[in-house]
Amino acid sequence: MYGIEKYDNLKEVMPKLQEVLVAAIQSEFLEIKKINKECEKYIASCDQIPELQKAEYVIFSQHIKKNEHKNEMFVFIDGEGGIVRYVTGREMELYGLLNSCSNLHVSDEFIETTSHCHSDDCRH
Repeated sequence: MYGIEKYDNLKEVMPKLQEVLVAAIQSEFLEIKKINKECEKYIASCDQIPELQKAEYVIFSQHIKKNEHKNEMFVFIDGEGGIVRYVTGREMELYGLLNSCSNLHVSDEFIETTSHCHSDDCRH
């Protein structure tokens, strides 16, 4: 599966996204989710960290163990992929704050390849 991109429109939707983040998302090392801006947790977080009002998405590791979340780093980005702010797991939790990215299209090649995988052996 090496070289297969998860999202075939990521660079078009987020042209300012740093290449290292693009690669990490495409390889599923990091995950990207849309922020639910109507969520009370988000609104309260914006009171604490006003820059988050500019954020549309958050990039994080889906592989961090729950007891390690305090050591995690979240990358909040705007609608074009520009970094708005880094936030640590000590500053906030993401639970209940996220939705899927309906504007990102999972590539047919990725779907085809992963539909046959049922273990970590298929990770790129």
